Amino acid sequence: MPPLSLSAKARRGFSSSSSSAAAASSCRSQLEQDVKKLQKALQEETALHAILENALHRAALTLADMSYLPTNAQELLSNISILEGTISKLEDDMVSLHFQLIQERNERRLVEYRLKQAPPPPQLQQPRSVCSCHSTKSESDDTANEKSCRVDKVYPFAVLHDSAMKLQRQLSSKCFGNPNQLSEDIVRCMKNIFISLSDSCREASRIPSTEKQQSGPSPSGNYSISAFWSLSEPSSISSWVQSPQVDLNYNNNLLASETVFDPYKAREKLSWADIGSYGAAAEVSWMSVGKKQLEYAAESLRKFRLLIEQLAEVNPIHLSDDAKLAFWINLYNALMMHAYLAYGVPRSDIKLFSLMQKAAYTIGGHSFSAAFIEYVILKMKPPNHRPQMKIKVPEEQKKFCIGSPEPLLTFALSCGLYSSPAVKIYTAGNVREELQDAQRDFIRASVGVSRKGKLLVPKMLHCFARGFVDDNSFPIWISHFLPQQQASFVEHCVSQRRQSLLGTRTFGIIPFDSRFRYLFLPDMGFSN
Repeated sequence: MPPLSLSAKARRGFSSSSSSAAAASSCRSQLEQDVKKLQKALQEETALHAILENALHRAALTLADMSYLPTNAQELLSNISILEGTISKLEDDMVSLHFQLIQERNERRLVEYRLKQAPPPPQLQQPRSVCSCHSTKSESDDTANEKSCRVDKVYPFAVLHDSAMKLQRQLSSKCFGNPNQLSEDIVRCMKNIFISLSDSCREASRIPSTEKQQSGPSPSGNYSISAFWSLSEPSSISSWVQSPQVDLNYNNNLLASETVFDPYKAREKLSWADIGSYGAAAEVSWMSVGKKQLEYAAESLRKFRLLIEQLAEVNPIHLSDDAKLAFWINLYNALMMHAYLAYGVPRSDIKLFSLMQKAAYTIGGHSFSAAFIEYVILKMKPPNHRPQMKIKVPEEQKKFCIGSPEPLLTFALSCGLYSSPAVKIYTAGNVREELQDAQRDFIRASVGVSRKGKLLVPKMLHCFARGFVDDNSFPIWISHFLPQQQASFVEHCVSQRRQSLLGTRTFGIIPFDSRFRYLFLPDMGFSN
């Protein structure tokens, strides 16, 4: 067979190389299609992840978001939304009716009280409780548990009378005609009572257990306030997305050890070494109220009773708007503390709201409950976890209200829960600056980072800022309230997470914690 010519070999080589090039091109095209499919799948998974994370934090879902979800998941979320709406409406109706009932009782009790007190009897002529909170509670509501929450008198009447007359002369000359000074003294006095009762518990805890067992059951006037109940959501922070760890050695000057006091400690949260004024706060999370414990607070209790009696005579209608604001902040915080002493710690949020309506002070001839002060006089919006309602306000009581809502009251009003801000004294002349300080101090004490560099913020703060700051700008807004080094560290962590975790939220939300606890900031402006 004759050898192939050169042109035949060239044609065969060209044909072979052409077929291999076509195969390579086809393979490349197939790979490119596979990459596009994977990229699309990744994009859908990332979007689905972001949607589910938002749903976990109860953020609103759009129709575009729903399109990424499977059909069964869409149906489930739709049913949950309908169910939540129905439950919310029923809760609104129930609480609104309950509030109307309490208001009617309150008005009836006030009329009865005025009839009995006209003409007013001499002060301190009848043995009464050292700690008595005006209540709208009917006699049929006095269960055995509620009776055990009352505080009995612990000193002979003659001793009380002599001490009370001396205190009354001192207080009358100081507070008469000055509602703001009176409100400051009431908060200051209640703070001393709480700290004294808490200190008495620490003293009692040092008693050997055998001695405690021999002491027998507590008297009926004895009850405890402690952190034994919680309505909070699970305190775990979602951490199922991989993210960079925080360099603890490099940042050891910013972050504190676990032994340092952190007033808003949460799972996975690293504490700052410097938390500002909250680092000097006094904490009361447990106390016992009985005859022995009241001996620690006897002087403050006698003073407190006289202050409350003077409160009925003041008239805050003619105060300036700033003076009204400071007056009602102080009274709200004092009334909530007084309510815990008088009735104990409620075991659910509905019962807490009932307590806020039940405990009231008589001021200028009108009875004001804690709920009325918060939602009517101070014009606060009820939090999302509470039913929203409209309260009818009598014309004569509208004069007591502040001129316009003040959003920063979020950081001033404390209802005695773990997530609440600290209690401090507010003054008529500087209340606006003091509210700004309260916001800054709360943010510095409550915000932190996780070991994976995720910014952690309390739910209360996120709800407050949601009306004017979007989630993307939220970490930057927070950093404006932090010291320079902490702010730079937070911005660095947020930047890292944005680069490594596209489409996910750069911060985590610490759920609201409803355990009983009070924080008291030092009273810097007070001198005896």
